[in-house]
Amino acid sequence: MRVLVVGAGIVGAALADRLTRPAAGGPALPAHEVTVVEGEEPGAGTSGTSYAWINANDPSDPSYHRFRTAAMSAWRDLAAGFGDPDWYRPSGNVTWATTDDAKERLADRVARLTALGYAADLIGSGQVGELEPHIRVPGDALIVHYPDEGHVHGGPAARALAGRARESGAALVTGHRAMRLTTDGDRVTGVRLDDGRDLDADLTICAAGWRSPKLLATAGVTLPLVDPSEPGSAAPCLVAITSASQTVVNGLVHAPGLSVRQSEAGGLNLEADDLDAGVDESASPELIRAVGGELHARARALIPHLNAEVAEVRRCVRPLPVDGYPLIGFQAPGLYTVVTHSGITLAPHLAALVAQEIDGGPSPLLAPYRPDRADPLPRP
Repeated sequence: MRVLVVGAGIVGAALADRLTRPAAGGPALPAHEVTVVEGEEPGAGTSGTSYAWINANDPSDPSYHRFRTAAMSAWRDLAAGFGDPDWYRPSGNVTWATTDDAKERLADRVARLTALGYAADLIGSGQVGELEPHIRVPGDALIVHYPDEGHVHGGPAARALAGRARESGAALVTGHRAMRLTTDGDRVTGVRLDDGRDLDADLTICAAGWRSPKLLATAGVTLPLVDPSEPGSAAPCLVAITSASQTVVNGLVHAPGLSVRQSEAGGLNLEADDLDAGVDESASPELIRAVGGELHARARALIPHLNAEVAEVRRCVRPLPVDGYPLIGFQAPGLYTVVTHSGITLAPHLAALVAQEIDGGPSPLLAPYRPDRADPLPRP
């Protein structure tokens, strides 16, 4: 079967890798002729810009929590197949709360996660000093360590997956964007590229992230994603990246008002949800610089001896399903969609399930997440 994957972010790259090399010990799959189309380079978009947190940290929906914990295990298996590469960082996550309300919410989260069997440990300031010696935590904080969480460097990870897929026979078409789906009656037959070429396929998989609705609309197909072009949209965010620093963090740090992790170049990735208001497509360069400056100021307060400056501020556009849950499944004959907010966490797990579903029939694990579900799921 000729399979065309549109998008080589972490989800599309993982799909291409899985479709060309079945997992060790997994079921034998039919041979596929896989082509991947990517407008830039693998991992150059959202996957290479985002905070890239691997977690199942939300206990509000136990079923989706289990789905995400399975995805965390899939990452461990995938990384082992690459010889535990530097781009996979299972280094834990430290977070804390300082106000009474925030402490109550965090304690409740820990209790609910622990009841689900998830590793969530209350720790003291001395243990924080061992885990993260460079950060400053208030003495009265309620502190939690999630030892099984981590992150990936999304760009290198997507490039490694796409590269292995190519070594296994996949064709990569980069530097050209899919402009529309091609059809024959109600069947999707491939895509037309921005240079006028048509790429034909028996199955087209849309893994184009936040760009998916525009592509799908060319065949009359809709996808319930938050529109990043709307003023005040929650889809865009800003990430500041500092120059290389000797005062680094070892894992993920979620402080009140700032999320920090190490960047692939030895600096820090900085992000704060409360600073993302107004960073839609109309955001001015002055606003972006101001947000970068505020992120740096917060980092200096958190890491007193930080000796790095902001080197770059990137605008990241996240694919946000309206109800927060993945959008996975057939949307027309010859067309399958794989779009999700938590692409970094879910990519290897989704790739395995989608590959099995394409070749072996519907997966019960994916049944709740169909793009055409009649009613939105309760938000996780």
